[in-house]
Amino acid sequence: MLFKIKSYLFFLWRSTNQHGVHSPFVYNLVTKCFYDRDKKASYVSITSIYKNNASEISLKNLKLLNRLIGYLKYKKILITKNSSSFIGKVLSVDNFTTIYYSPEDLDQFDFIYLDIDQFKKHPGLLDILLSKTHNDSLLLLNSINKSKENQNIWQQLHNHPKTKVTIDIYNLGFVFFRKEQEKEHFVIRV
Repeated sequence: MLFKIKSYLFFLWRSTNQHGVHSPFVYNLVTKCFYDRDKKASYVSITSIYKNNASEISLKNLKLLNRLIGYLKYKKILITKNSSSFIGKVLSVDNFTTIYYSPEDLDQFDFIYLDIDQFKKHPGLLDILLSKTHNDSLLLLNSINKSKENQNIWQQLHNHPKTKVTIDIYNLGFVFFRKEQEKEHFVIRV
């Protein structure tokens, strides 16, 4: 419990809003997607799905993930086997996507959702998943600040040579591979 409190206070100290972002791609993502407060028709379904499933992801972040898919126009989504299957339901509400549950299903994915604890169980998983990404793919991890071990995994991903843009919103970590961008890390309050 003490670790979580310290971790969150450190996050708040380091974090910024859209005014601290100097990347046009990230600025637009934050202002047009992360901070989009318009009520969406999909939120009723998402709330219903949330109430029927135990989740480490808040309802607020589930709505964000649903908006993210529409904003980035992702179609091919991988939800790894050990992750909550209800995430696929949330992502597909009002988005025209195909949800896959195995990396072997396709050569490349637009969006990969992964429970960060899977890296602890499967050390070679990162290389497999990175081979399934393209320039505009997103690797999204949950619980990045839940423990010191999770923070270390997140730091390794942040420092990986293939990653270009990482965004920490405390509970979720976004990893983009955009070759046209300089390597940057953002800590954003959502």
